[in-house]
Amino acid sequence: MILDRAHFDMMTGGDRALQLEVLGLFRAQVEGWSGAFAMAEGWREAVHTMKGSARGIGFAALASACETAERAPDGEAAAALAEVRAALGQALAALEQFAAEAA
Repeated sequence: MILDRAHFDMMTGGDRALQLEVLGLFRAQVEGWSGAFAMAEGWREAVHTMKGSARGIGFAALASACETAERAPDGEAAAALAEVRAALGQALAALEQFAAEAA
């Protein structure tokens, strides 16, 4: 399960309009975070912020990948960020599926 819908329903009171707004904000933030991943500095802060947002929404696997990357030694950053990107891709696919079902 990529998106924990029970968690997301709890966090939003099950309000579909609010859920779509939250997911839209998340999607908009992804571009900024993704750009920061390419920087030598600042990527850990981006990963940290993404971790919190992912947890709040119910993207546990993405939050876990972010936590691992955040703690990774510099020499392992590229591999850790690749895991974040993969988990982010899955989260974005789940987001699109949720939006399609809500429409």
